[in-house]
Amino acid sequence: PDAGSDVENSLNSRNSLDFQQPEFSPSPPPAAVDPLYSPNPDGTIPDPPEEVLEALRILGYDSFRPGQAEAVMRILSGLSTLVVLPTGTGKSLCYQLPAFLYHRNSGAVSLVISPLVSLMDDQVSGLPPCLKAVCVHSNLSQSQREAAMEKVRSGQAQILLLSPEALAGSGSSSLVFRDRLPPVAFACLDEAHCVSQWSHNFRP
Repeated sequence: PDAGSDVENSLNSRNSLDFQQPEFSPSPPPAAVDPLYSPNPDGTIPDPPEEVLEALRILGYDSFRPGQAEAVMRILSGLSTLVVLPTGTGKSLCYQLPAFLYHRNSGAVSLVISPLVSLMDDQVSGLPPCLKAVCVHSNLSQSQREAAMEKVRSGQAQILLLSPEALAGSGSSSLVFRDRLPPVAFACLDEAHCVSQWSHNFRP
């Protein structure tokens, strides 16, 4: 069959719940969180201070890999950041370490939006012991989603991993908007290349 027709058919199936407008009044947005650091007067990013290096050791690492320190310090300085690194070079640490510090300093939660459900589950189970995360996606029952959001509300999770549908869907998949979240430190779009390369096949 023609690949183009498959894409067209998927685009014509927009009457699914994923594309309906939410039928509820969302809660007020969570409070913003101030950055932990500021760029240098000349606009450059400061070197990691001892607090950051200590957090790196707590997470189980002796040193940063190339590119990680700058990415971490940009996020901790409140700057939008695009990280492009090869597989296996530690991209996850670039959001895990800031999530750890923001939560320790202000009780904030960090949002990680990922298009890959299997990867989300792996990340939750593979976190360092000092980090706790929960995920919300379409493979969970409503009770499982509600239990995950309760952990976020009660401060038991530093990271909330979300599928795109959980973030933008309607009905029970929109728990994230119905719940009063703790302050949000930052949002991370993980595995963003999947959106441009494959998402038209399953997320029109």
